[in-house]
Amino acid sequence: MRALAYGRDRARRRVQAGQWAPHPGWRSFIDTGWRVLVDQAEALHRVDELVDAEDWRADKRHSWTQILRQLVCAMDWSTGLVTGLAAERLGVAGSRAPRTVSRVLAWARDVGLVVVVEAGASAEFLGSDQNRTPTYALVTNQPQPAVAQPLPPSRPSSVDESGDLPESLVGTKPLTGGTRNYPACQPVLDWPVFQIPDSPSERNTAAQCLLHRMGLDGPDSGRAPLWRARALLKPWWDAGMCVAGLLHALDHHPDRPTAHRGPVTENASDVLRIMGYRLKPWRGRLAELPARVTGHRGGYRKRQAERLEQLLDQAAGDAAPRHLPKVSNAQRAAREAVAEHLRALKASRDAGRA
Repeated sequence: MRALAYGRDRARRRVQAGQWAPHPGWRSFIDTGWRVLVDQAEALHRVDELVDAEDWRADKRHSWTQILRQLVCAMDWSTGLVTGLAAERLGVAGSRAPRTVSRVLAWARDVGLVVVVEAGASAEFLGSDQNRTPTYALVTNQPQPAVAQPLPPSRPSSVDESGDLPESLVGTKPLTGGTRNYPACQPVLDWPVFQIPDSPSERNTAAQCLLHRMGLDGPDSGRAPLWRARALLKPWWDAGMCVAGLLHALDHHPDRPTAHRGPVTENASDVLRIMGYRLKPWRGRLAELPARVTGHRGGYRKRQAERLEQLLDQAAGDAAPRHLPKVSNAQRAAREAVAEHLRALKASRDAGRA
């Protein structure tokens, strides 16, 4: 009881000081391997990454993102902690009620984005004039991003007789950080088109691969938003479809398997709606897909590489070839007849010369 009274008195003094000082031992609530996000740009990128991995509708995605962005904007620049932020303020940012804010924070804790390092407390419990808001820490288990070191400045030189200009003193480009911005249409990951995605991250990458194969990334990415494509394709991933199977289903009708339906993107105001219309006849008829577009679960590329490596090892260990060409009796007889004919021609030529 004495320790509880001492802790409550210390918490009351911190609240009445008005400096939103967190608990002195708040770092003990951060697990090993996790680090507190201090950079707001990195925290915003982490929020967008986690939200994009969810199959949410548009209004929920917008409101929950605004709530989480308000949480990032309230971070302390030195410690990264979020203190003095009430649930009503978060609800106003996303135009949602406080109970929705509680669900957002619960989801953020489940996915490993937010850690409550100090719970909230009422004014009656503390014996103070005001309540104490919870203290949050935004965390990640990803390593610290490497900071590009600027190049050392070179000594300027005058223009020589060849007409070359002097080297610039600028080490890196100010807008790109010295790196080339690759176009958005370039695929980041090479997703196997015959593999069935299972996890949310795999479904996200498979959807990007499908849109890239259809030419709906890069400048045309606005015609097919990624979050809508993920929501449309998730039931088909769960049914066992792969990227190759979806491309075949979009181009063929199950009742007319030999006829091509043409490109989906041609003169289409809503590409995803056309995709849903073309995929609808295939519900319950996935067994009619050709065997060449059948999907495989797990890393089938790894299994193929292991099988090929085993065959190569067996071939290298055998002195004689494992597979000998087979010659039929008709082929052997034809070869003997040709050889006999050539011998007869040679004998006739030799007789003519004599």
